[in-house]
Amino acid sequence: MSPSRGARRTVACVGAGPAGLLAATEIRRARPDWHVVVHERSPEDVTYGYGVVFSDVAVRTIEFMTPALGAVLSSQVTWQDVEVRAHGRRHRSSGHGYVALSRHRLLAELSAQARDAGVELRYESPAGIDELRSRYDLVVAADGAGSRTRAALGAALGARVGHGTSRFAWLGTTAAFDAMTFIFEETAEGVAVAHGYPHGDGVSTFVVEVPRSAGGPREDLERDLGHWTRVFAEHLDHQPLQAKDLRWAHFPTVHLDRCVHENVVLIGDAAHTAHYSVGSGTRLALEDAYLLGQALGREEDIGTALAAYERRRMPGVRELRAAGERSMRWFERAPAHLARPAPQFAVHLLSRASLLPLERITADAPGLVAEATRLMGREAPSGDVLALPLDVGGTRLPGRLVRDLSAGASGPPPDEDGTYGCVLRGAGAEEPETGAPGLVQGVVVAAGDLPGVRAALASGAPLLVLDLGPCPGEPERAAEEAGAFARAVRAAGPRTGRAVAVRTGLGPADAVTARLRVLREAGLCDLADLAAPPGGTAEPEAVLDALDTADTVRAALGVPVMPSGFRVRPDQVATHVLAGRIDAWCGPGPG
Repeated sequence: MSPSRGARRTVACVGAGPAGLLAATEIRRARPDWHVVVHERSPEDVTYGYGVVFSDVAVRTIEFMTPALGAVLSSQVTWQDVEVRAHGRRHRSSGHGYVALSRHRLLAELSAQARDAGVELRYESPAGIDELRSRYDLVVAADGAGSRTRAALGAALGARVGHGTSRFAWLGTTAAFDAMTFIFEETAEGVAVAHGYPHGDGVSTFVVEVPRSAGGPREDLERDLGHWTRVFAEHLDHQPLQAKDLRWAHFPTVHLDRCVHENVVLIGDAAHTAHYSVGSGTRLALEDAYLLGQALGREEDIGTALAAYERRRMPGVRELRAAGERSMRWFERAPAHLARPAPQFAVHLLSRASLLPLERITADAPGLVAEATRLMGREAPSGDVLALPLDVGGTRLPGRLVRDLSAGASGPPPDEDGTYGCVLRGAGAEEPETGAPGLVQGVVVAAGDLPGVRAALASGAPLLVLDLGPCPGEPERAAEEAGAFARAVRAAGPRTGRAVAVRTGLGPADAVTARLRVLREAGLCDLADLAAPPGGTAEPEAVLDALDTADTVRAALGVPVMPSGFRVRPDQVATHVLAGRIDAWCGPGPG
């Protein structure tokens, strides 16, 4: 696999979806003397989906990669809003930016580009991977989420394929939508979710999703389009639903350790999937195809080009793939989230997979933020959610931010004092000079220091934080250790007139919840403090994982929750306080 420039090589692209077609085109453009063939199992002009949606960021990327497709997108359906419909209410958030077109239109454009570039398209042409590997110098596997290539080479690629718990089907409707619309209906069979958006040709995409946590209908009802038309009748303007190929499935989650094996490279959904609720799967597929073509154009040796592509691309897809899986899990848990009032539920949905600053949500949906803030019980001073007081046991914190000085750092800067509701110090340390009247002074004590716990209980501090350290990974062990600690604390002396928080290292959500439940039932957990690893972290995925765990703990135990040690901006914290995932945030003291 070491062609000199100009040497004729043969390339097979498996699959005539967006990834396969654009990859074939880009390879031909980079190497005009190579013979490039696309093998597709299905007949030409047969598509099973409806619309394809791109964010405005994705459109700008596509315009750079393939100006011809960018020009097509510029004439398609566009909109700016996201609309959430739940509890009989509708909330809108503007300023997002989307473009959509039919899958048929997208594939027609990409296949035309491929033919113009000299690519040979063979439809109704199934081919086995072993045959292709022996016949072609390079095989580009773009055969979708159910990739047969990935199944055949799974061990060599380190492939792991999971599935979401919800079942879903791609449907269409002539009902008109003018926003990315998320619909939640409670039925006798459980909660049903729909994702609707326009894509032109007089048809809108309408994905129906059934979270299994809500039960779900019988199989005969699930396949009955009339049933779903009746469930969502109000949102469909009583227009019928339609299906090109009615398939109910669990969404596949694809992870590879490697996307290259010898002369085979996997791209698009064959290599990674992004949940339909974040609308990034086609974008990633097109980016894969473009970057592969660029790598093959730069390097003389095919093996060197594939290695360069893999090094660059594998890390590049992780963020969007992770956001898609986080969003997928959110919709799977939608029945539990619906316990929230409609405005808070809408904020919770909008912030489901990112550290979105509240300032951005306020700019896009000021009425929604104002309504959700009022639900917290009172008007926020200057609109600042973090300045609202929080009752923890018998103690009231005048604000939602806590500064942890227990490691000996200096007090908060004067211009930030008004934001904080509490300052924590180490057991036995002198009360810090904060320069801000009204702040609650708390004490942090290690759970293993029973004399220190006894002294803290007798100190009169309005907030006592018991630091349990790392959480065991097994729920049973976590609960057992917590029970032993609760018995030891009771033996150390009575608890009177002060709030007690439990600081626990993070781990599996069920183990953290089991640990805290024991202490909550023992009267030793007025506030759950979910601690970052020692030294803290600003890694977005770690912060989002902590927020997911906080949400689980809060719902399961009915106790206020406060992540600690994570380095996050206050405006990002405010979003998740307003969404009801957390109640407070504890940051490390400035060093």
